[in-house]
Amino acid sequence: MRLKGKCGATAAVLAAIFGLGLCGSGCGEYYRPVATPVAQPGGDPQPTRHALVVSRNGPCLTGTSADCQPGTAVIIDVSGDDAVGVFTGVNGIGRDPVHAVAPTGTDYIVNEVDNSVTPLILGNLGAVPGVISLPAPTPADPGIVPAVPVFAASAQGNLFVAESGRNMVAVIGLSTNTFTQIEIPVGTNPRALVATPDGTQLYSLNQGSNNVTVILPANNTVFTTIPLTGTSPVWGTVSSDGTRVFVANQGTNSVSVINTITDTVIPGTPPCADSFCVGTGPNYIVYDPVLNRVYVTSPPDGSISIIQNATGAAPTLTKVSLAPAPCNGTTPISITALADGTRAYVADQAGNSVCILNTTSNTFTKRICLVQEPLTGSPPNAPCVGSAAPAFIASDSDSFRVYTANQFQTAAFAISSISRQNIPNPATGVVTGLVTVTAASGVPFLAGQPVTISGVQPDASFNGVFGITSTHQNDPTLAANQFTYVQNGFVNSAAATGTAAVLPFISLIQTANDTLVPNGNEVTDNANLNLITPPLTIDAGGTPTFITMTP
Repeated sequence: MRLKGKCGATAAVLAAIFGLGLCGSGCGEYYRPVATPVAQPGGDPQPTRHALVVSRNGPCLTGTSADCQPGTAVIIDVSGDDAVGVFTGVNGIGRDPVHAVAPTGTDYIVNEVDNSVTPLILGNLGAVPGVISLPAPTPADPGIVPAVPVFAASAQGNLFVAESGRNMVAVIGLSTNTFTQIEIPVGTNPRALVATPDGTQLYSLNQGSNNVTVILPANNTVFTTIPLTGTSPVWGTVSSDGTRVFVANQGTNSVSVINTITDTVIPGTPPCADSFCVGTGPNYIVYDPVLNRVYVTSPPDGSISIIQNATGAAPTLTKVSLAPAPCNGTTPISITALADGTRAYVADQAGNSVCILNTTSNTFTKRICLVQEPLTGSPPNAPCVGSAAPAFIASDSDSFRVYTANQFQTAAFAISSISRQNIPNPATGVVTGLVTVTAASGVPFLAGQPVTISGVQPDASFNGVFGITSTHQNDPTLAANQFTYVQNGFVNSAAATGTAAVLPFISLIQTANDTLVPNGNEVTDNANLNLITPPLTIDAGGTPTFITMTP
């Protein structure tokens, strides 16, 4: 696929993407987004930073359905804002990819429904040394309990995979990319793994048994099991010095803090007993090494919690709501902290926006709408224009870019006629494409959204994905069923019938001024009412699961 837009040229795009375990083992529960380092590609004299995006495709119910399509993985060049690799099922990406890590220059993608792990060698983009299969039923032995892998972490030269179906942690050798046949018994339904920075301890968060299993990676044995007063642990993180592990307990709205020296739980704050009270239904937790603190998102009550990890003292907690202006937020689904420690960015799923936290004052200072800002003259609390439904947010190691993976997708709708025209601008030389569709109902197209249209395919090089630059919402010269995009030399065409759909997409925020990265082809509002510069977006191509960043 190609998405028109960047600097008047084609911004390379992908066929890809995300999907975030938001309904993990039961809809209505919120599960973790994922951020893991992506290693540099080998053999490149100028190492390129990357974002890795994975997605599930089709109607796949996590761990319970075999009818979904193979997933997709996309590697995005952070410095160029372009997709440099797109990997689909033919590359070994299994059904329902839900997590990934990259410990050795190879990305490892965890495929939940297919009970497998896919290695992708970054130095040879697209090379799959062989899909790594985990225990699953076979025709010869249908009684095998499936692994149902959901999470991975590396330590001591091995990859450890949480098998939620078998209540085990599987061990994969990183040097051989093979399953060692070693499985370590843990508690019920392990959901996440946390390794200490030195790799000497691995903590399995067991959602079903409300405890944490401590594994010694050096010999693949269980050291001890830590009971939690909190229930339903779903996500964890570790301090930079490795002395404390923080566990988000979704069932009791709390965070447990484990002392990794004694492997005991640090006393919390009443009424949360051995935990720290946070917002309702915490789903994600991330550590900020610059400020030595933890951020926790709680989607159901619209808040984030900040736990200050004071060295040699008990942690302290601050809770901040997204509800007041400027956020007017409701559903913080994930959060990322800039590597320079100045700001944190919160993805508001229902608000279709990102809210920026000043980490000095712990107050929100700005809201960024992911599709369009409210029109001029709108009230201060006006909602963002257009749907994005961000599922995850991440930032790069240089505090240069912030990325959101947006789930928004409409069902494809039939269109009765389609035409594409080239409109040259003699003053600038830029050629804009104009697409006109005739549909039974209004077309929900907005500037910045990628749209797929079948029926306008006069050549094999273009498969119908358009990056919208202008629509009738911001250009009154266009009819309600028209939109423009930056043309890339494709011929005029027309078709009698076809289908169209707005796709999930990736948004990019430039932290220098905390605005969306522009498309590069500014739209002139001919009525001079609202000048709207469409943002650069990357086609997500599926339901977002997660996006991972280079260290």
